[in-house]
Amino acid sequence: MLLQLIVVGVPVIVVLAVGIHVSRQHGRILIRVEALEQHTQPRPSEHGLTASRIERNGLKAGTLAPPIDLPDLNGGHAALADFRGRHVLLVFSDPRCAPCDALAPRLTDLELRHRGDGLALMMVSRGDVAENRRKADQHGFGFPVVLQRRWEVSKEFGIFATPVAFLIGPDGVIVRDVGIGMDGIMALAGEPVPVRTGGEN
Repeated sequence: MLLQLIVVGVPVIVVLAVGIHVSRQHGRILIRVEALEQHTQPRPSEHGLTASRIERNGLKAGTLAPPIDLPDLNGGHAALADFRGRHVLLVFSDPRCAPCDALAPRLTDLELRHRGDGLALMMVSRGDVAENRRKADQHGFGFPVVLQRRWEVSKEFGIFATPVAFLIGPDGVIVRDVGIGMDGIMALAGEPVPVRTGGEN
């Protein structure tokens, strides 16, 4: 009888001991996995655009426009404050942006028609001077084009796209919410938007 107990009991004890050991190991593994998961979770600053506190839809109407004083294409500087007392259509562009190229002739025409009547244009662009100068010459820009480093001014105005524009009043306050694309920009300037047919974008 004792022998039967030993024969049956030893395997049961071994199974129980192995089970306890496996449970402990499993528990330790789970604790380590949880620790790894917590360690690899992104910090709040790493969550990307959705958790960012940077404005990305443009400053709203009624906001004082941030100051701009940047190098222009002619080796000088141009500042938004230079236009105090006038409405300013402040356009954000990029020389490698196809929609910006499509908008450029409209801006040239707009500047020529409104020269001296209270509406000024100023462009904030990116990239190198030579590339921007070629674009300005190609389209005959008569208004100042200033160059921002990376997105420094775009960040201040809360939008990281091109082409976009803000209409700024004579007092330096943004008059209307951001205009996006050709239609939005021309609407800010009070210009009729061309009617598009079938295949045009």
